[in-house]
Amino acid sequence: MKQKLGALMVIVSLAMGCSGCVALLVGAAAGAGGVAYVQGGLEKNVDHSVAQAYKASLTALKSLDMFVTNKEQDPHSAKIKAEASDGKSVTIDIESLTERSSKIKIRVGIMGDEERSQIILNAIQRRL
Repeated sequence: MKQKLGALMVIVSLAMGCSGCVALLVGAAAGAGGVAYVQGGLEKNVDHSVAQAYKASLTALKSLDMFVTNKEQDPHSAKIKAEASDGKSVTIDIESLTERSSKIKIRVGIMGDEERSQIILNAIQRRL
């Protein structure tokens, strides 16, 4: 009985440790310029200022025939809300990481749409 309990404790400890590693690896990938899809939103760190990412995002949305419904920008952040031709909402949040880098977060619809978010991100990156 003690051996089974000990084995169970080891398995539980490994499972708990591994789940934290996965989250850490996803965060590290996003921090290193990788793309992370987290809770319905696509995130990417870019080596461009908030102003540059904001301008590229507006141009990208226009090129994808999306209608901008609201936009806000300050030196440290920006937010753009748009609507796709099928009525789905699009939100782009841009946060300053340093003077010359920022994080772009894209969410399509309420639950998120990874494929459409990636299309928008690709359009933004072509303009950076």
